[in-house]
Amino acid sequence: MSTKHEFTFRRGWEIGFSQWIRENLPDSSGGYLASNIDFILYNYNTKKIMLLEIKFKKREMETWQKLMFNNIHKWMTKGIDEDWEYLGFHLIQFENSGFEDGRCWYDGREILECDLVSKLTI
Repeated sequence: MSTKHEFTFRRGWEIGFSQWIRENLPDSSGGYLASNIDFILYNYNTKKIMLLEIKFKKREMETWQKLMFNNIHKWMTKGIDEDWEYLGFHLIQFENSGFEDGRCWYDGREILECDLVSKLTI
């Protein structure tokens, strides 16, 4: 079993849009920050939701990004509907580009692919 393919099939637009934001919207000197959330895992049957940030080459989140995501986590925790379960905002780091060429960490702890599948199957 696998998930559906993306509807757009245009991942390049994400890179181009990032550049467009830099060129057309306010910069950080006025407090304006822009980031994306890499994945939102959402199961309408179990009523569970989880947010994911993915980093490659074992990169860490920037301080400002960590602060932004901590705030989103706090707001999600406070504001989610009572019949839903918010499973948090999690960081997945790959040593290189994926399981094929290195190790993986979930919230700072090394994890095997099969264990990550279990954690992300909500």
